[in-house]
Amino acid sequence: MKKTNFFIVGAPKSGTTALSEYLRTHPQIFMSNPKEPQYFCTDMPWIRGFTQLEAYLNLYEDCNSVQVAIGEASVTYLYSSEALYNIHQFNKDAKIIVMVRNPVDMVYSLFSELRYIFTEDQKSFEMAWNLQETRKRGKNLPWAWFPWSCGETKLLQYGQVGKLGKQIERAYSIFHPEQVKVIIFDDFTTNTKKTYEDVLLFLGLDYGNRTEFPKINENKIYNIQSLQMLTRCLPRCLTRFFNRWKYLRNFKNLFEKQANDLNHIKVQRPSLSDDFRKELKVFFHNDVEKLSKLLNRDLTHWVS
Repeated sequence: MKKTNFFIVGAPKSGTTALSEYLRTHPQIFMSNPKEPQYFCTDMPWIRGFTQLEAYLNLYEDCNSVQVAIGEASVTYLYSSEALYNIHQFNKDAKIIVMVRNPVDMVYSLFSELRYIFTEDQKSFEMAWNLQETRKRGKNLPWAWFPWSCGETKLLQYGQVGKLGKQIERAYSIFHPEQVKVIIFDDFTTNTKKTYEDVLLFLGLDYGNRTEFPKINENKIYNIQSLQMLTRCLPRCLTRFFNRWKYLRNFKNLFEKQANDLNHIKVQRPSLSDDFRKELKVFFHNDVEKLSKLLNRDLTHWVS
């Protein structure tokens, strides 16, 4: 059985879903379903959909002989303190794709996503940001209709999630830089076709015939809370039970997709206040400078 040889590891809300969906239709690529098995995040047990290697490898049982690039896209791998080490132990020759974004915009978008999946309960990002130190001590964690619905509380440490320079530095310390391709979100949105071609070149594949790149995973809210709770707040043990068998897993994934398609509205995210945005820029400034040096590209306009 083939095993994963490339990973889209993050960062969250930086175009990873769109890229993975574009790659999924390429004849030489096989992408896992679900998109984010999170198997290698051993330090973040609440989000791991798979804990057994055999179950994880079974995600690729339908891969054919033409599909030589076998991938997945778990966006917490970059942030996780253990995932990249685990991936290297699993396949030291793996290719790593990282997508980075202005951290101010990224963490605000992440807040909206966590609200959508019931991992965050604060109504404003500024309120959630100010609770980080308290939550680190295990206090004021999100309320939950069910004990298991809060998810992984490490994701509520928005400041650490947004330190992409620190995370890229760790990635380069584990994998040779030639095995790591970093994509700037701004480039991806400005010229999606070229970025897509660059990724295929990085993977050693032919271009294929894709000509259209529709927007995917825009900001959204749900219509019916009870339906959203049903699809997003299953107990982790039940999710892992479904994931053990292909047909149950496919049924669960199809149900979640259809329910999500029917139960969301695309909305414009409210703007942050000038003072709060300035505070975030100051917080991330040094890390963005680090990222600029690592990538040999000046990105300080993000926080200037």
